[in-house]
Amino acid sequence: MSPNNNSQNQSRFFTAVMLSLGVLLLWSYLFPPPKPDANTNANTETTQQQTVTTTSPDNNQSQQIPAGTLPNADQDSIPNRVISVKTPLYEAKFDSRGALVTSWVLLQNKTQKGEKPLFNASSTKDEKHPLELISAEAIKRRDIPLKLSTGDVNFDAFLNDRNYQVVGADGDQIVLNGDESRKVDFILRDASGQTEAVKSLTFHANGYVSDLQTKLVRGGQAVPSAKLLIGANIGDQGIKRYTYYAIEPEAVAVVNNDSVERHRSTEFADKTNDKVTIKQINGTVDWAGIGDTYFAMAAIPAQPLSGLELQTVKYQVQLDEPRTNGIWGFITGEKLTTEDRHLISAYVPIQTDGVSTTKLYVGTKDHVLLSEVSPQISQQIGRPADHPIDLDKFINYYGWLSVIVRPIAIPISWTLSSLSELTHSYGISILLFTLLFYSLLFPMRWFQSKSFKKAARNAPKMKDLQDRLKEMQAKKIPADDPRMRELQMEQLKLTKDAVPLGGCLPLLLQMPLLFAMLTAITISLDFRQASFMWLPDLSAGDPFHILEFAFAGSMALSMLFTPTAPAMTPEQQMQQKMMTYMMPLMMLWVMWGAPAGLLIYWLAGNVIGFGQQLLINRLNKSKDDPPTATTGNSRSLTKKEMKATLSPSS
Repeated sequence: MSPNNNSQNQSRFFTAVMLSLGVLLLWSYLFPPPKPDANTNANTETTQQQTVTTTSPDNNQSQQIPAGTLPNADQDSIPNRVISVKTPLYEAKFDSRGALVTSWVLLQNKTQKGEKPLFNASSTKDEKHPLELISAEAIKRRDIPLKLSTGDVNFDAFLNDRNYQVVGADGDQIVLNGDESRKVDFILRDASGQTEAVKSLTFHANGYVSDLQTKLVRGGQAVPSAKLLIGANIGDQGIKRYTYYAIEPEAVAVVNNDSVERHRSTEFADKTNDKVTIKQINGTVDWAGIGDTYFAMAAIPAQPLSGLELQTVKYQVQLDEPRTNGIWGFITGEKLTTEDRHLISAYVPIQTDGVSTTKLYVGTKDHVLLSEVSPQISQQIGRPADHPIDLDKFINYYGWLSVIVRPIAIPISWTLSSLSELTHSYGISILLFTLLFYSLLFPMRWFQSKSFKKAARNAPKMKDLQDRLKEMQAKKIPADDPRMRELQMEQLKLTKDAVPLGGCLPLLLQMPLLFAMLTAITISLDFRQASFMWLPDLSAGDPFHILEFAFAGSMALSMLFTPTAPAMTPEQQMQQKMMTYMMPLMMLWVMWGAPAGLLIYWLAGNVIGFGQQLLINRLNKSKDDPPTATTGNSRSLTKKEMKATLSPSS
């Protein structure tokens, strides 16, 4: 499987686990299970969108711009400067050519919970590297933040390729501390003074939000609006390779007040290298940005505007060293020397009257930080109380499942953080949390075992009723016949006595927690670069893949000793055996490369659940247990066993 498919990173996990849950429930109680739908419509888009392929990033614009004579690039007499702005939270660099961002290094994550220094993904305990958010490939292509697009190629070249005068910076470095703020103006005018561009940026030492005011005039006439580039590929540039769980940066936007648009470059990128693909997003834009798992940049216009545009381009990189790809590559030893990657940018519509303020957020996707920043931005730009800015929507809470996952993920993150303060280890915190949760589930697991045990005792009677019903149907006895009704009522009574649905509760309760745990790990910076035993980073995969195999083995062992509905026929017995061995293999494929913290939780849960099941089996053991009590020794009943069970002495 190609690394290009990393667009499926979370949808793959979601689909596979939900499919597993459905199969487990259906095969436990319904035989044979219904076939799954062939098409899940996972990629259905709810907002009308248009995709256009082009070789020029700007030729799709149609805005009318006043004509005027523009100076040639070689007439640029303003010297080039690089302005550095450093605060306790970040250090950014601006190139006077185009007044564009060429570097944005995050220094620390600061919230009400405290401060945490930040380093890129390639850092180790002994060697720390700056957390750079701007892509080197994007710099090479000049697809970097604050680039402007108006729809006129010549005017855009004037705006983005000329050197601006810098006002407000005495030298090339600005250092801000405490509550200090500084406004820096980047000004560009032609010789006649009839064409002008001004980008005014205000930086604040105590926050991750900057203020941008843009003014455009051409031929003496105001250009009312333009599009501001956010991207390309804002995120941790220290990631050496992208996987299903370490995703390439994606575009996120809130349109029409509350609709969240989330797009990865692989959804609409052209398969040809260096060919730009454009996707138009219809509707008014509250805010839009680009980010990876942990870091993001967003532009929040002063008021919602329409015309958001996403652009992607595919390119190929030579790997530093050959690498295996996925579990198949691990087994076969096949290695890749090149990798396809993508750049994704968002052209956000903004006002260019020189007065309206566009807020720029550049920071982490920490839930606590986003929750602190969002109301401040809403108040500053005057957004109504019923439609506030919510940057927490940057975080992927699994679409419609967010109603369940988001309220669970936040308390889980808080609980694990609190436990880590006591244990000084996030790995131990996960183990303690798992033990606590499974202890709460123990009574329900016991009830589950009793339900299945009762179902197993009733299995011979149920099989006899089914056979008698089939015989009567073969004799064409009508369904409203009293004898048929009597058998159906007996069958229904046996089903109700077993209370099979009650046994599903532990499994049903674990599913939302599983998604919430994945979310808590992938959006909480506390797990990022937190080491445990041989694992250097709980937010990344196990470098030796020990956890994946241990997880799959423990899952198989747990399934062998977990009671299930009894197999009435050889076909049902075969289905249960396939579930016992195929499910762990399928989940091994799904969880390959998953965050180590999530695997620790699931592995510990399997081990604890296995121990609980052994205890329950011992407590519930009786001489009359049928041989189909567990999946491991499940088999169909013989006629002799049925007759013995149904005899008066049984």
